[in-house]
Amino acid sequence: IKNDVETQGDFIRYLIKEVEGAAFTDIEDVVPFVKWLDDELSYLVDERAVLKHFDWPEQKADAMREAAFGYCDLKKLESEASSFRDDPRQLCGPALKKMQTLFE
Repeated sequence: IKNDVETQGDFIRYLIKEVEGAAFTDIEDVVPFVKWLDDELSYLVDERAVLKHFDWPEQKADAMREAAFGYCDLKKLESEASSFRDDPRQLCGPALKKMQTLFE
């Protein structure tokens, strides 16, 4: 951790500026940014332990991660719901249960 703090300082300060300057008008743009950020941070030995030594914009980075993951979950749910097809051969109970699961 100490080695990363000492050797990756310029890199982390660059990432800090990128996160602080990040502003999106479309949630779809947040997803690749978060993926890029997570890929860059994966090179650190222990992300949280290293970043606490810097003025890391944790709340903003975490909010973007949460927004990106939530959006991806919603897109997955949208895909599942839109691909649902009622099969008249299927019993009513299991079909209703699947519909209810998608609804919830």
